[in-house]
Amino acid sequence: MQICCTKKLQDEMGIVLQNETGEEDLFCWSVHLITVNRRKTIVMVNDSNRFGFVLYGMKAKNFKNLNELLIFGIKSCLRDEKIKEEIIERYLESAGELVYSKTRGPKYVARLNKACKLIKWVEDDLDLSELFQTLATRIMNNDMIKISKESGYGNPYEFLSKDLKILASEEIYRCEAVELMVKLKLYPEVIWRRVIAPIDITFNQLHEMLQIAFDWEDYHLHQFNIFDESGKCVLNIVSESEEVYESMNECQILLDSQVTLSNYINQQYRIVYCYDYGDNWEHEITIRNINTEYNKNYPICLMGEGNAPPEDVGGAYGYKEFLKIIANPNEAEYVNMQNWAQGQGYKDFDLVSVNRQLKYVLRR
Repeated sequence: MQICCTKKLQDEMGIVLQNETGEEDLFCWSVHLITVNRRKTIVMVNDSNRFGFVLYGMKAKNFKNLNELLIFGIKSCLRDEKIKEEIIERYLESAGELVYSKTRGPKYVARLNKACKLIKWVEDDLDLSELFQTLATRIMNNDMIKISKESGYGNPYEFLSKDLKILASEEIYRCEAVELMVKLKLYPEVIWRRVIAPIDITFNQLHEMLQIAFDWEDYHLHQFNIFDESGKCVLNIVSESEEVYESMNECQILLDSQVTLSNYINQQYRIVYCYDYGDNWEHEITIRNINTEYNKNYPICLMGEGNAPPEDVGGAYGYKEFLKIIANPNEAEYVNMQNWAQGQGYKDFDLVSVNRQLKYVLRR
């Protein structure tokens, strides 16, 4: 594996560079040392697909173990993509031992510099407690880029996927996933979605998934309540947009970005998702199954039934009136209600459209 270092990193490492090995781009990585918040930071991108990672807060002892750290970074960013462990090992074995060289030319340096600029933009979100920066790495790999005139535009993670599928000649993703049945509590209407997602998602990501699955517009506040077998609320999960007050019923309150779904997949828990405190749309979430061989790194909606009510329709009573009016062209308010519904984004449930959006929801 060829590690192509900028002059600044060469000086910091204090090593004599070896000659270029002539590796193909997939096995070459360009790496730069920058200063962010007065802390040394390594930015490393693959020369084939521009997929990479960020190591923040590097110290002298870290540079003494740079080989191990770079391999750690490569493994970490590939694991975050839910790449199969055996595919990661096959890639590293094919790449061979690390060989340090100078950068391979202006094209690769320009790509590296663009990645470094992205990290500068998110410097306030870097976490000093962690060397590998998950959020910054995700932002860098979500950038819209063009590898060549023939490739068209895409994201580094998409180009990485294509490269590894060619290398492996098989499906490259595998993770543990949870299958959920989500029912909107709106008797007698039948409105539900069955979804499957990587088990390590946060409740904030689950919220974003459900907004897409039910065609909500995310106009209002939301929360999750988790109940134990006795019906006692053991956790109230709220969004960062909400003012958090001390709970009066001893139910712990946490932000949805701080809690992962994997902690609450035991059958003893009951999860209720409430969207829009005014209209009070409550969704009952049931754990149906755990899939240990899920072959995607994003959620999908397996099936569903019924259209969710339009935003701001006025709760259950307003929705009942809404359905009554739009079902009868002879109603005086029929045309106005149809126009209003269209403006609210009300439409029939479309599984294909939902899944097209869900593919990218965890990238936000």
